[in-house]
Amino acid sequence: MEISLFQDDPLRFDRVVLYPYPDLRRVWTRIWLTAVPDKHPNIEIRVLNPDGSENSSVYMLSQAEARAETTLHLRNPRPGITYRVVAELTDGISDKPALIERKEFDMLLEFRNPDAGDAGFGFGVDWEEMRRKQQGL
Repeated sequence: MEISLFQDDPLRFDRVVLYPYPDLRRVWTRIWLTAVPDKHPNIEIRVLNPDGSENSSVYMLSQAEARAETTLHLRNPRPGITYRVVAELTDGISDKPALIERKEFDMLLEFRNPDAGDAGFGFGVDWEEMRRKQQGL
């Protein structure tokens, strides 16, 4: 009998979390993927201005880890404005890698303090549970 150490979950985003820094020019970004052995997907995070044009992006090629972290730098940040964030997970090294998953969500450009239990922006996190833990409830 063979026992797998990994679940048979498909490769996908588990969580994506963004927190604007107090200066509102930088955005702390952390990505968690489901653990799938021998898969090395590409991760792209784009921040779009309200008009749909690209403000900032990062492309991480052939990621071997289930967690990635980076800082995005916004051009001409506008506090209080809602930006659109696009997260894409792709496979392959080519001009047109195969799309595995695409997620979109809004990010209001305002400081949120994760150390105080403030909700960030993204998906896959129970923000209310995080706040309760931070407050010791």
